[in-house]
Amino acid sequence: LNYKSPLYGRRTGSFELKALPFFNLIEFFPRTNIKELIEIYGFADGIPYYLIKIDKGFWHWLKEEIEKERSFLKDEVDFLMRYEFEDSSTYKLILEAIANGKTKLNEIKDYIKVKRTDISPYLSNLIEVRMIKRIVPVTENIKSRKGRYYLNDNFLKFWFKYIYPNLSSIEEGIFNLNDIKKDYDSYLGYVFEEVAKQYLIKERVFNYSRLGRWWHKDKEIDIVALNKNTKQILFAECKWKDKVDAEKILNELKEKSEYVEWYKGKRKEYYAIFAKSFKDRRKLKEKNILLFDLKDMEKAFS
Repeated sequence: LNYKSPLYGRRTGSFELKALPFFNLIEFFPRTNIKELIEIYGFADGIPYYLIKIDKGFWHWLKEEIEKERSFLKDEVDFLMRYEFEDSSTYKLILEAIANGKTKLNEIKDYIKVKRTDISPYLSNLIEVRMIKRIVPVTENIKSRKGRYYLNDNFLKFWFKYIYPNLSSIEEGIFNLNDIKKDYDSYLGYVFEEVAKQYLIKERVFNYSRLGRWWHKDKEIDIVALNKNTKQILFAECKWKDKVDAEKILNELKEKSEYVEWYKGKRKEYYAIFAKSFKDRRKLKEKNILLFDLKDMEKAFS
């Protein structure tokens, strides 16, 4: 595709190799339960290059990898950046900002301490190479000014959260893996959202025309799926926790759904809650309430 390439202009077609969906991970780890698969997905996403490196239990493998004198973990992102960009320093700062929760344009600019430079071209280039993505609330037009920026794959998220800030202690051989283990459930909250989204796409509660996050000011809903033709809308919350009180989460979800203006008063509403497990799911018997725990989601592998 490059103008300087000897084969420039001779291609007969092109195909973009994307990361594999979560539910394909069972092909790599056929005897692994869904909880550990989600832990692996939080590290490797669906990128085969990283998946095939994990040749034993995830935490055992990660401990060995971090303790190695020469590990791909230490310089993988720097290698990727040098491959894509001639001057990668500003790009890396932007990725670091987004990884630290700076998702709005002004927040990113403040984090990297850029006053006059327009960072829009940098963001566009990072989107083009699939390192970041711009997301708008699911009910908004793609050109909405409410857009936020997120890292596009879990490996980048993992690297910037756990490897990059601890590079010196990892290189000195004094880093303790328990520092990751203690925080990992909190980190997996957003990863679990993505898994839940893929589950809804795979299982199809109804025919969605759009599916994604929704937010307005201080209100956020993890997943909203909608169909403009049928006026159906599904509100979903994801909790990476055991013994979740579904009734409490449902009441909070219903309260937040009132702020979603999409066909208000004319729509058919559904609600879904995803969790590791529920405290007492028998309490909720309404037809438009769906509860999914890890055992329910594990069935999607077959």
